[in-house]
Amino acid sequence: MARLLSFLLQLQHLVRHASASSAPCRGPIAPRVMIISMWTPEADSWHRRFHESELGNLSAVAVASPGLSMLFPHVSCTEDGRVCQVTVGEGEVNAAASMMALVLSQRFNLGQTYFLIAGIAGVNPRHATLGSVALSRFAVQVALQYEIDPRSLPANWTTGYIAYGRDYPFEYPSITYGTEVFELNERLRDAALALASRASLTDDQISRQYRARYAARGQNPFAAAARPPSVVKCDCTTSDVYFSGTRLSQVFEKTTETWTNGTGVYCMTAQEENATLEVLVRAAIESIVDFSRIIVMRTGSDFDRPPPGVSDWEHLATVDQNGFNIAIDNIYNAGIEIVKGIVTEWDPVFRQGIVPTNYIGDILGSLGGIPDFGLGSVTGGKPVAPAGGRGGLAKRRTRRLGRFALRTGGGL
Repeated sequence: MARLLSFLLQLQHLVRHASASSAPCRGPIAPRVMIISMWTPEADSWHRRFHESELGNLSAVAVASPGLSMLFPHVSCTEDGRVCQVTVGEGEVNAAASMMALVLSQRFNLGQTYFLIAGIAGVNPRHATLGSVALSRFAVQVALQYEIDPRSLPANWTTGYIAYGRDYPFEYPSITYGTEVFELNERLRDAALALASRASLTDDQISRQYRARYAARGQNPFAAAARPPSVVKCDCTTSDVYFSGTRLSQVFEKTTETWTNGTGVYCMTAQEENATLEVLVRAAIESIVDFSRIIVMRTGSDFDRPPPGVSDWEHLATVDQNGFNIAIDNIYNAGIEIVKGIVTEWDPVFRQGIVPTNYIGDILGSLGGIPDFGLGSVTGGKPVAPAGGRGGLAKRRTRRLGRFALRTGGGL
């Protein structure tokens, strides 16, 4: 009897441990919201405070899936599976690898899931400030260009970045890889902004002191930088290179405007968005996810360029802008309002989806429709068939590139 009792107690311990650390034996989890974090502080902002939302324990279920980052090998979910969170790792390669593992995992049914990509970023002082929250329609892979050392430039050039297939800066690329620009559901972006605007955003005195250095009398292009944190609509760049400084920021500001045909407004810098969105486009082609259910939200942790009187190097290396903590706090402050809105208004609003009225997808037109930027649809406006259909898109793309009188050395 003692042995039996000991065995039962051990079994009870194992069952309790399993229920807290791994997914129970049931069908695929179908989350209403999947939160995408890039690294530990962003993820911790959710796990540390999620209990405040009364939506459950975000750490209740841990789901292992092959191919996730070795540093972040589990997807965390609430006990009812309505909300999950995954950390994909920093940089484009990590983000793409982890996201592909997620969408191909048989542990999840993501067909109706809303993806909330939520992280910190550099912020453009022309449009927002430290701690501000930006909801984006466009993500632009600004560093996907030729680059010449600035010391070797012609005298009248302002940058060494040149779009692929072109000879001069600030022209539209005539060679495209397919990941340069993504456009998201504008109506969903606006709905997310309305939800996030319910939040009380964190601010602090030290951040206010640094923001004040951007204030100036008269016409001030950096007036937004000197204001308190707010929720804004503006767009996100992707670059593995952590760029900083006035000239680089101005170049990528102009790149964003050019590559979106004058529609995009660059205000946040990131390292992962276009990689994450490329995976979601490919998953949408296979009807694994719904690309109209993606939200990109970034919070400003540091300015992308210095205030007057501070050098680029000082701004990056020696000045403490003190925006990190409030940016981390505001991921949760604004993000949880979006999550609660989707979860609690599921049946009347979000279950059926918010139908986009703008083009959504990549620069190639892979999901159907005609992009309002770029070189037009490579498919003639039709969606790419699942599993590649008959193939032949690469040849069609090459013929299209030929129409733009390209130099083809190393670009195709």
